[in-house]
Amino acid sequence: MIEQWFDAMNDTLDELLSRYPKASDQEKKDLTEQWNVLKSISDDIIEAWLRFEDKMALFRTLTQEHDIAAQAHDYSDVLMGPYVKGQGYFKLQMFRDAAGQFEETLRLEPELNIARLFLAMCRMHLGHFPEAQRHFQLIAALADEAKLRAIAYNALGCIQAVGANLKLAESYFRQAAETDPTFEDPKRNLESCRSLSAKGPLKLQFGSSEMQTLVMT
Repeated sequence: MIEQWFDAMNDTLDELLSRYPKASDQEKKDLTEQWNVLKSISDDIIEAWLRFEDKMALFRTLTQEHDIAAQAHDYSDVLMGPYVKGQGYFKLQMFRDAAGQFEETLRLEPELNIARLFLAMCRMHLGHFPEAQRHFQLIAALADEAKLRAIAYNALGCIQAVGANLKLAESYFRQAAETDPTFEDPKRNLESCRSLSAKGPLKLQFGSSEMQTLVMT
């Protein structure tokens, strides 16, 4: 139907083009009036088409946004699956299983610092101190959240204390306490380091209670 209508418009315009060069002045005036009618129709068609294209573009945008949101939702489900499982294992103190889930989480989202913190804590509980230290150092350097950095500093202090590097351990404990003044474990650990000779074996607080507050319920 639209093609037939345009064919008729084109036929009329072809006739104007063929007649105009040989037309008399009056005929040229009549032909010009017909052209003005065609021009008016053409302008109306173009304006209507542009409005139609705007709506088409709006619909394309809406469908693209929907697709992006759906992909983000699907990705969130994929990401949160191992993370939630990891926290469940962590609560049960099944640190080896928890570590595997947090490693999968970081494979999906390497910059998720809280997952890295849980992984580092698992590694520390398993006695894998070099790997735990590497993760804690990344968190202390890169995390925006003061609580995460404080837990990381405290854990780094514990690792150094276990290795009998008490001066460095004390430095980390002080950084932890300064980063989060409400965090009691580094204060206790600092006092334990200072009174080691007087009170016997070193007793360390790894920050387990703070970690439990980060577990999703």
